[in-house]
Parts: sequence; structure tokens; C-alpha cells
Amino acid sequence: MAVELERTVWEGASLEQTNDALIRKAECYAHLGRYADASSTLSRVRLFALEPQERTQVLYGQELYWFMAGDFGQASTLVEEVGDESREALLLHALVLAYAGRYDESEIYAARFVSWDGPCPRLGELLKFYEVHPRPRSASTAMALSFVPPLGHFYNGEYGEGLLSLGLNGAAAAFVVANLLGGYWVTGIVGGGILLDYTFIGNQERNDALVQRHNAGDPLAFGEGLRRLLWDICPSAAAYGFLENR
Repeated sequence: MAVELERTVWEGASLEQTNDALIRKAECYAHLGRYADASSTLSRVRLFALEPQERTQVLYGQELYWFMAGDFGQASTLVEEVGDESREALLLHALVLAYAGRYDESEIYAARFVSWDGPCPRLGELLKFYEVHPRPRSASTAMALSFVPPLGHFYNGEYGEGLLSLGLNGAAAAFVVANLLGGYWVTGIVGGGILLDYTFIGNQERNDALVQRHNAGDPLAFGEGLRRLLWDICPSAAAYGFLENR
């Protein structure tokens, strides 16, 4: 089906036919779970030839499919273009921005979503959830702290691993000192250098990896928590398929 629709485009169909074929092709990809392909296909639609409502629907589809594909950064670039004229759009924007780590913007859309039909008695609960959103960790701060094991690990919340790092670095340093005091200069310098390369330098590399892991994973965990909370606050929102378990 998708191949036939693409053939329609390449055979020089009219502007209206081309747009219709691309939209239908995107729907085919979406049904197959190929959401990135679906969104990319919609990006080829000539928006200038559409009515305002149709244009909004196409842009909304792009944002939704990028979200379903897990490309939250790309999805978030479409939030302003889609607008906020529907409750469904508010919900999608709130989730997209949360998963992208843009918590303050997400909070606005989430609050408007739960208050769509009037004051929401659980709005305070939602706002408290946002108060404890993850804070991005600084790679430069982690690097500076990693020079004093186990502070870099503590900064990344890895306390057990930090204590292990402290022990390994202490053992490497003790090996160097013991060999130098015993007159084994070559063993102390060469062997100690190798040990410290694995412990001290490895400690810095590990902390950099932890920062990247947290900064990538924390927004995903927050987004999942928000999705569950919004579903609990507004059970009727389950009608929107993208609120289901990802």
C-alpha cells in the first residue's frame, strides 16, 4: 500500500492528490509501528496547500509520531506550531516536553490539560510532582569532583560505587607508597602508574558516563511518572492511545 501511494507521488499527481497520498502513506507506516517513517512522510506534505485545520492535523501527526518513535527532541520542536486548541494537543505537549526534559513548559500544558473542564481538585498534586523534577547534572562539576574520590560518584547518586572507587584508589596509592618506601622504584612507579590509570583515570571516565546516563535517563523516568499520574487524575484520557504504556 505504501509503495502504491509513493508511486502516486512520483508519477506527478496534482498537489491535492500528492498531499492525500503522503498522509495516507504516513498512516500506513503508523499502523506498522514505523513511527519515524510516518513522521518523516508527513514532513513532505505541502502545508501551504492545506486549510488551517488540515495543516494543524498534519503537524499534530508529526509530533505524535516522533513521540511514539521516542525522538522527544524532534517532537518538541513542533509544539508551538501545533498550538493548543484541543485537549488532546495539551496532553501530547505535556508528555513530549516532559520526556524532552523541558519541565517548566510541560507543567503549563499539563495544568491546562487537567483543568480543561474546570478547576481540578488534584491540580496541587500535579504541581507538587513537578516541584521535584530532575535537575540536569553538570559534566564539568562531576569531572572536578572526580579528582577527589568518591565525591564524583556521590554527585551522581552512586554512593556504593563511590565507596568502592575510594577503596580501589586508596589501594593503588598504598601500593605505590609501599613499593617506593621498600626501594622498589621501578615497580612502584610503573606498576603504580598502571593501577592509577585504571582507578583514578577510570574514575573520571566513569563519572562522565554517569552524568550522560542520568541526563538521558532522568527525563524518561519523569515522563513515565507524569504519564501514570495524568492517567490517574483523568481516567477518561485513556482514550488517547499515546497515554498507554510505552
